[in-house]
Amino acid sequence: MAAKPKLHVCSIDTGGPKIHPCRRAHEALEAAGIAHTSVVFGKNKPFGMFSKGTRPDLKDLSGQEKLPVLELPGGKTINGSSKIVAWAKANTVAA
Repeated sequence: MAAKPKLHVCSIDTGGPKIHPCRRAHEALEAAGIAHTSVVFGKNKPFGMFSKGTRPDLKDLSGQEKLPVLELPGGKTINGSSKIVAWAKANTVAA
């Protein structure tokens, strides 16, 4: 079984407003048919406010501290909802 990408999101994940970055990334992966797991990484910091210096594990993983981050099998990461949305569109699974 192939490893799935991991989507690192804040605690809002899919429950926030449609413009929320974590929700946008999650919905783009779903729409593209890309099987993935969601990992709530930013508990109690849903909008990334005051997170500078408080997410060293995320910085080690992706080089920055903002969510969402898509971790691909093999270790490469895609940072930010707009880049994740673009990646999902480019990698849509045929139905």
